[in-house]
Amino acid sequence: MTFKEFNSWCNERAGDGHWGMNTALTCAAIIREVNKIPFWKRKKIWNEEYHEIAEEIVKVTNEKIKQIIGDTECK
Repeated sequence: MTFKEFNSWCNERAGDGHWGMNTALTCAAIIREVNKIPFWKRKKIWNEEYHEIAEEIVKVTNEKIKQIIGDTECK
């Protein structure tokens, strides 16, 4: 997952409300930290420091959404 995809996923969750407060705060913090980095360095830093954390957040949240509302098309 790229930073751009993660950012889009977070915006979708903010719009539909299918996440918890801790997840929202964590996503906001990650986005804020990555945006502080100059754009030409973001991809490297994203892959080194944030990629795995973001993947886990997305995976766990999407699984919970599927369990609760049965949304098989959750991204």
